[in-house]
Amino acid sequence: MKVVCIALLFAGACVVDHHSDPDPQPSTQPRSCTADIMLDGSTGNAQGTLAGPFSLDRNGITLCLHLDATQNQVAAHFAAETAKETGSTSSFATVLEDMDGTVLQDSWDVSYDNTNPQTFANLEWNAPLKTVTETQLWVHAREQTATTTVSLSLFEPFE
Repeated sequence: MKVVCIALLFAGACVVDHHSDPDPQPSTQPRSCTADIMLDGSTGNAQGTLAGPFSLDRNGITLCLHLDATQNQVAAHFAAETAKETGSTSSFATVLEDMDGTVLQDSWDVSYDNTNPQTFANLEWNAPLKTVTETQLWVHAREQTATTTVSLSLFEPFE
């Protein structure tokens, strides 16, 4: 496991790279959409759309996402994060895929506050400009069943 620490404003934060640690393999990844969500990247607002709460096991759920970057001028940045949890490891992992199941981006853990660590699964990806990209976000528990919300955003990062 690789750990990289960075300073965020006045608090320390650590990004834990779980890519070298294989997640437990689920018996089946759901292919039907639990929810259909449209995100408009041109609104100039990076505040997330909240989905859930979801009670997730290792199989998890699939959120079908329609990332509308048709009006974005410079870039379209997608972000998804689970709810913050106490501790230095998130109970969740997320995977952004195209509609054929090809992985576009895996999530990683972000932790902050060394005294009372809080951690969430974070996923970020640059969506193509001037198009609506159809994707699916697979959200699942790493081990035991747990509940979380998922914040989803698509925005122009340089506004």
